[in-house]
This record gives sequence, C-alpha cells and structure tokens, in this order.
Amino acid sequence: MIKLTGINVRGFRLLEDVEISVEASSTVIVGRNNSGKTSLTEVLDRFVGDKAGQFRLEDFSASLRAAFISCRTQRVQDNAPASVLLNALPTISLDLTFSYEAAGDLGPLSPFIIDLDPNCRIAIARIEYAPALSGVGDLLDLTVPAEGEAVVEGAESEAPLPADPNVAFFRHLRVQIPNVYALRVCAIDPTDPSNRRMFANSAELSALIRVGFIGAQRTLEPGKKGDPDVIGKLLSQLFRTADTLTAAPEDQLIVSQMKDSVSRVESAMQGGFDTQLRGLLPALSLFGFPGLNDTELRPHTTIDIESVLTDNTRILYSGMDGVHLPEGYNGLGTRNLIYILFQLETIHKSYRNLPSRPAVHLVFIEEPEAHLHPQMQEVFISQLNAAIGNLSDRYPDEPAWAAQFVVSTHSSHLANAAQFDAIRYFLNVPSQAPGCRKTKVKDFRRGAATISEDDRKFLQQYMTLTKCDLYFADKAILVEGATERILMPRVVGVIDETLDAANRLGRQYITTMEVGGDYAQKFFPLLEYLELKSIVVTDLDAVRLNGGRYHKCPCEDGERTSNNALKAWFGNPAISLAELRAKTPAEKTRNFYRIAYQIPEEGSPHCARSYEDALILANLGMFEIANDHTAARVAFDQAANFGKSTEAIRFALMPENWNVPLYIREALVWLSEPPPAPAMQVPPPEIDPALGEAAAQAEVVL
Repeated sequence: MIKLTGINVRGFRLLEDVEISVEASSTVIVGRNNSGKTSLTEVLDRFVGDKAGQFRLEDFSASLRAAFISCRTQRVQDNAPASVLLNALPTISLDLTFSYEAAGDLGPLSPFIIDLDPNCRIAIARIEYAPALSGVGDLLDLTVPAEGEAVVEGAESEAPLPADPNVAFFRHLRVQIPNVYALRVCAIDPTDPSNRRMFANSAELSALIRVGFIGAQRTLEPGKKGDPDVIGKLLSQLFRTADTLTAAPEDQLIVSQMKDSVSRVESAMQGGFDTQLRGLLPALSLFGFPGLNDTELRPHTTIDIESVLTDNTRILYSGMDGVHLPEGYNGLGTRNLIYILFQLETIHKSYRNLPSRPAVHLVFIEEPEAHLHPQMQEVFISQLNAAIGNLSDRYPDEPAWAAQFVVSTHSSHLANAAQFDAIRYFLNVPSQAPGCRKTKVKDFRRGAATISEDDRKFLQQYMTLTKCDLYFADKAILVEGATERILMPRVVGVIDETLDAANRLGRQYITTMEVGGDYAQKFFPLLEYLELKSIVVTDLDAVRLNGGRYHKCPCEDGERTSNNALKAWFGNPAISLAELRAKTPAEKTRNFYRIAYQIPEEGSPHCARSYEDALILANLGMFEIANDHTAARVAFDQAANFGKSTEAIRFALMPENWNVPLYIREALVWLSEPPPAPAMQVPPPEIDPALGEAAAQAEVVL
C-alpha cells in the first residue's frame, strides 16, 4: 500500500516554508481568513494538476523578492556568470513524501526509491519551478533609468520605465519568468538529501499521483451571472467520463444506449423536420442560384449529445400530480451537498477510467460547509469515507478507491467533528523579511506532543460536544460559567468605550468559550500551541480548613484556593491567597495568553471570591451595600443567593453602564492590544501534569 504522508511547500505566496503531514483518509485544514489554506490547494494544482507550470511573479513568496534583486545586483555590478546565479535565484518547490510497505507492489513509486537503506520505507518526489541556465541572462539583464529619469525599455516597448529601478525590474520579471522558468522533477534520497535522480519530464510523477479539486466557488444561487442549473450541467462531465474505452462496462452500455436514442431522433429530424426547414431557405433561384455548376443547398440537422446535456438537461425533484420542481427550487444546502457528491462521482470515474491508475489519488474539497446547517456539517467528515465506500461498491471486481482527502474549512462544527490528529491549523504570522508575512502550520499529528494524552482526549470530546471557534478566532476569552458568558458581550462594550478605536475589541474576531471551573487548565497547552492571544477568566475560590475539610468562605477568612487552574498556572498545589494577591501582571501572562482572577478594586481592601461577588463589590451602590469593613462579607452572602443567569441577563440589558470588575477590565485591555511578535516569545514554564489532580489531595466542600 502506497500513501502520501507529507507535503512540504517552499516559496509559494504565504507558504514560505511549510510542512504538513497527510492522513491516510481525511486531513482537515483550518485557520482564519488569509492564512494560506487556499494557497495549499493552488500550489498542488500548479504542480500536479491541470494548471501545471502556470506560475507568475506574484506567486513567489514576498520574502523572495530580495533574492531577485540580489542576483541582479551581482549580475550588473560584479558581472557574475549565469552558472553562479542559477542556484541563487528563487524557486518554488513542492516535496511529496510517500510511505510504502516492504512487501507491497511499488509500481509507479519505484523510480523515486533511490536510497540503499533496507529499513527505509519512505520516498520523496520533488517538483521545482526553477529557471533554466540559458534564460538567466534574459531574466536579469535590464537597463533601468537613472534616478528621476524615464526611458524606454528596448526598441519594442513604448511605455517608459518607472524611475524606481526595483519597480522596473519586477515589471521586467513579470514578463520574463514564464519564459525562463519551467517545472523539473526529481527523486530525493530521504537518507541523503544530496542524492537526487532527475527525470526528463513529469511522466513518472503523473504515474505516481493524481489530484482532484472541488473548489469553494460553487455558484448555486440564481441571478444575472449565476446559473441555477449547475447540477444539471455536471451530467455532461459524467457523460464524457463514461464515453471512454476504459470506462466501466455498465457506463459504456449507458452511453451507447444514449447515442442510439439521439441517433433515432436525428433520423426523424432529418426527414420531415429538415424538409420543412428547407422551405424557409431564401428564394435564391431568383438571383440565378444555383446555376449549372452550383450545388443545391439543403439543411441537415444533427444533435450534439454533450450540448444537449449541458444546455438542455435539467435536474428535477419529484413532485405530485406530475408537477416536478426545478433544481433551483430546492434549498442551497441540499444543492451544495448534491453538487459535491456529483463532483466526487466525476472525479472517481475519471480515476477509474485511466488506462494506468496512479498509486495515490489526492482530492481537495474546499469549504464543503457552504449553506449546510450545523448538524449536516458535523456529519460531513464522518460520512465522507462512507460515501467513498459506496462509490467503490460499484466496482466489486476492482480494488477500493483509496482516495486521500484534504478538506479546508471555516466551520467550527466540521472541524470539531474531525479527529484531533487530523487537524492542520494555519496561522498567518510575520516573516523574518521586513514587512512580509507567512503561513505557520500547526500540525496536530506531529507537533501537539506538548498536550498530554488525557488532555487531548478531553479536548477532542469537549470540542466535539460544543461549538468551539478557537481555530478561526483572532483572540479568545475562556470563562468558567454562564454568568460570565452571558455578560461578556456587554462587558466588552463597556471596555471598548475606554479604548482607542484601533484596539476596540468589538472590531476584532473574538470568541467566548465557557470551559467550566475544573477544566480551564486543560486548555493551557492548546492556547500555547495555537499561539492564540487569549485570557482565561477564573475565580479565586477561597477555602479554609475546618474539621479536616476545606470549606468555601469569604476571601478575608480564606487560606488557599481550590481552583485547579490557578494551582496549575503557578505550579503550586498549596498556593495561598496571599501569594495569589501578590502576583504581578507579568506572572499572570505567558506569551500569548493570560490568566485573570479576582483582585481588590482600586482603593478598596476587599477582594471577591467569585465573579458574582466581584460584580457586587464593583457596584456597591447598585446593591445598596455600605462601603465599609463588612462589604466583602455582605457581598459574599448576597452572591450565594445570586440567580446567576437571571442576574446576568438583568445586568446585560441594563441601559446604564456599570463598573466592570478590575481583574476583568485589566485582562480585556491587555487582550485588546496586538499579539506579541514571534521574536519576543519565550518558552512557557513547565507545568506538572499532576497539578491537575491536586484537588484530590484535600476534600473540598462547596
């Protein structure tokens, strides 16, 4: 069995240098907009798809432009030979890593296995978009104007060159790159990257891998430019696929019967229909035509079956009383799903009909969630393999269709339904080149080892059962319970009134998640791994020892905390309330995320235990509580009778503003600021996994 296991892209748009492992069945690509997900689909199409070799200057990563300028400088100033500059010029490359079994039929993979290690079970194919030696001079030789001068580029050009030599040079590159660059394919020895085998063309690669694409741009809505019958038009694609010598016998029989039907219709039309049509021809005889040497005109009608399928065949939905509904009368979600299934059928049959089938078939599906309701989105991934099995069942005497799928999505429902190890998180980060950005891939198969197995199981279950937007948000707020979640939109609105317009949280893509009081610490390694700027809002949960058991109490009577998240954060299962109150903002911050818990309000000695009494202490007048030494105890007592959801809704709907507790206000102001630059990142302190179970060491009565 041969499988694609890895993709490495270098130099293509945001994919400056990314490596992605590929699952045996389905790999799910997630991430925010403009993070490079579509570029992954594009680069595979440009290397091994229908657009092979169709690159342009804009496809090179922005960070590579400096290399073009450097090579030109060496050419002009140092008169460097083309042979020296050839390897210095930027290239776009794609490495495909395949795994194989020792006893399996290697077939089309054989030319790419060039290592001598009997224990090695991988092979690497590299495709490069690189310059030819003969074209280096044409690429780099360009006369540019002096500063402030505009001259004509060559005798054939009428447009003056810009005064900026770099602008002129890149305009020249835009024209020359397609003429000088070309694809080249080689095999790479995984045990010795310097050992390569070059191929004369891409025939060996075509025999090894084939790609199919179901794009995100599916025009399903009727309109001036839209086409409400797009599903019907897919029938012509299925016909062309079936009308081949290598198609399945059942498909060939159907095509033969269709052609017979069309032939009978043609014969009938060429009889009476053409005779009547002849009567519509102009009276040419009045002008002496036809003469003795002229032939007579006569109409002859033929029917192109593909045109019939494309332009005149519609998909109808069965109705009652002989009234069947047009395709456009069904919901967009159903039509989208049917469209994807039709496309899968076309891709599958095209693969089956190949005279020599490639060893690997990789199929990209972009944003399948369009118009689908959440439950259908969640089912999509799990049913994808079932659909593949159904398609393969039509070929009982042939091997099953061993397609590998790469699904890119913006749907949290679809992403959460995927296995944790199948997630590839695309992140847009600054590049080392000034002013440039690049994609950073968080590969959960390879890189999430910092998350313990137990925590990964918990996160998978949590994210499957709840709507989790961590993969798509710019920032995140993790809260303990319903009160914080309900009130957070109003809290954000109050805080935004104090912030500069550029930093207001309401303008940023922020998700609020309710994670419970006992599980917040399980998200710490995930937030760290995603490099997602976040705050974790939790409670002090003050307790005191009484009769051998810890009981909850006001902070002024408390000794320590029962909060596992705080114990894990500070690495101390017996941390005292005094130590917690003494922690600085820097100690509450780790790279991209920060923890927030109750602290005294400005000018007040009182500290709350929970979100509810913190809200009361920040708004004593609203609760008619005197601002004296009893305030914290009274707030604690009132919070015990706090109707959490009811009171939260009352605060959320209150027309006048109220005071946001200081610990939340400080955290949200920090969250509103831009994320830290990658260069400023420092490794997080080690967290002892045992700390999550520290509460078990002492029984806490709440």
